Amino acid sequence: MKRWLDRGFDPDQEGEEKAPVEPVRVEPLEIGRERSSYAWPALIALFVVFALGAAMLNHFTSEPATPTPTPPAPTPIAWVDTTAAPAASAVPDETIADGSAAASSSPPAPIILGASIEMESVLWSRGTPNHFTLDLVNPTATVIPMSPCPAYRMYLTGIDNSTAPVRLLNCAAIGLGLLPGQSISLDMVYTPAMDDPTETERLVWQWVAPGTVEAIAIHVVSIEP
Repeated sequence: MKRWLDRGFDPDQEGEEKAPVEPVRVEPLEIGRERSSYAWPALIALFVVFALGAAMLNHFTSEPATPTPTPPAPTPIAWVDTTAAPAASAVPDETIADGSAAASSSPPAPIILGASIEMESVLWSRGTPNHFTLDLVNPTATVIPMSPCPAYRMYLTGIDNSTAPVRLLNCAAIGLGLLPGQSISLDMVYTPAMDDPTETERLVWQWVAPGTVEAIAIHVVSIEP
């Protein structure tokens, strides 16, 4: 055997060009990136499944809310066009046996009732009846009796209130008395007279008798000529 054959040298192939052999490219193994690409979709899918399960569980376990019905507004007690009788004269002081007048004691403080006016329209015309609602509230611990039937009057500011007619409440519909904490709604009617002032005025509702009780309500109205 020839020595050049032992060394792997072939003289017949000495002049041939050999194609360059490129090195094999090895892609780096990115373990962290491969894990992160699958982690987020898995977490999102798990969250969606959990949310849907919680929603369905809540839907089947929770009872449907029953809407609370709104109570209708109370119908105001009907107005009665009853004029009160002239007020009785004051009762004289009692006399004792020797003829001397008994010392009069100071009158007790009056009971104050809450009073307010509600109306749909403040534009009124002369000669036209105008309805509005008066709300009376007894904030005390005392029963306000309806016998004798209480009297009231209505008037516009700017006129002499002593000329306003005194009327009686609808005591037959109210009952025996206004209980502690009780509130009632009363239908009221006011007809502006031809001599009533026009433009913007204040309507006054005032408790007149008995004098042991006080109540007053004021509301702005506009009287058209």
